[in-house]
Amino acid sequence: MALNATRHYRRIAALAGLEVRRALWAEAIRSESPPDTARNLDAAVRAAARREPAGLAAVLALLDVDDLSRRAGPGRLAQVLDAARRLDLDGAMFLLEFPGRPVRSGELGPPPDPAVEAHTLGLRKAAARGLRTPLLERLLTDPDPRVVRELLRNPRLREAEVVALASRRPARLAVFGHLARAEAWIVRPAVQRAVVRNPFAPPRLVRPLLLGQPRPLLEEVAQDKGLHPAVRDGALRILAWRREGDQA
Repeated sequence: MALNATRHYRRIAALAGLEVRRALWAEAIRSESPPDTARNLDAAVRAAARREPAGLAAVLALLDVDDLSRRAGPGRLAQVLDAARRLDLDGAMFLLEFPGRPVRSGELGPPPDPAVEAHTLGLRKAAARGLRTPLLERLLTDPDPRVVRELLRNPRLREAEVVALASRRPARLAVFGHLARAEAWIVRPAVQRAVVRNPFAPPRLVRPLLLGQPRPLLEEVAQDKGLHPAVRDGALRILAWRREGDQA
């Protein structure tokens, strides 16, 4: 029998580590009925929209929906989305509906730095994992997502550098996937804000991140014509949910 929806997301949120929470969500989606899963996701999203810590922690483990879909099994999330539509669970639909590609495409990435390109990929990845050196600092502009992945795992990186990385324009989609899985960084408000405001970021990642943002930022996003319509609509939906909560 499925857990009560509120208990479910709180149980997940209480676990240490995004990877553990991600695995538990995948197991729940794989083993529970689609309607129960839709209710669980809806409860988590609504709690996150109210900026409840448990809801925010639970939703952060849902940022990489494509990875979640692979773990849960073929077609499983589509079944959950169908159930959410039948039950009119707006929070679950907010998370699972596929809003399309970014408003701007950066598949080629930023222009290469000749001083970085002079090194092999293997050396750049090793340097990205190593001590702070002039090369490591220049690797912050490396367009290869594999190098970015190693950089984000380096404990010597600074928040300002990760914010610059999340703000980079143009940027490849894979870079945002690595940011979503970088547990040490994606929880930080400044990094989240940078992703949210980047028109190269995939809307499917941005919309869950919007849930924990303060009202002034949501209002700015809703009016920003440079962002994807699904991102602007997401900000408006969260603002409406909060108004409903204020009136309750």
